[in-house]
Amino acid sequence: MFFGFLPLVFCFVGTVFFTGIVFGTDVLGAGTLWSLVPGVVIDIVFLKKWVRNAYQMNSKILAGIYIFYSLVAIAMGMGVPIFNFVLCIAGGIYIARKMHFIGADEQTCKQAFKQMARFCAGVMVLICCLITLLAIVGQMIGYKVETPVLSFTLTVPIFFAVVLAGGATLVLLQYQLTSIAAKVTFRLSRPLIKRSG
Repeated sequence: MFFGFLPLVFCFVGTVFFTGIVFGTDVLGAGTLWSLVPGVVIDIVFLKKWVRNAYQMNSKILAGIYIFYSLVAIAMGMGVPIFNFVLCIAGGIYIARKMHFIGADEQTCKQAFKQMARFCAGVMVLICCLITLLAIVGQMIGYKVETPVLSFTLTVPIFFAVVLAGGATLVLLQYQLTSIAAKVTFRLSRPLIKRSG
């Protein structure tokens, strides 16, 4: 599924970005959907091969795909990395199925799960840094927050306290979700492999 969406998302985002810069956002409309056509063509030609070789692909290519989707997810969430948790769960499922595919032993599986969890957590660190940078550029420091419960101004200490506490929570949650997804998928796949064997 993730391989199939990649050409579609890349063509659409690329077209919107290029058109917005060159011609302005006023020309963007329903006609932009035609940019999905090249993505569909690419899927028709290459998708079966990608799926067939999914567990043999170069790790750097897969890392690039994950980072690309992470940037798209943060844009979809309007700066809130809620959709990024879906990606880390997918990463955990992928690495678990790959370990089954190559017939890895338990120690190798544990090491691979940790590496995937660290990678996903590392990407979340980069995402948090990007969000923080955008918040600073957007002059969030000094912004007055008003809610029915409380009202306060985002001073520099408060801003960075929120960034550090929130960022640490997001990174830890990303790591745990990836690890749990990998372990659960690995355990659930065992009966299926025994039956097929």
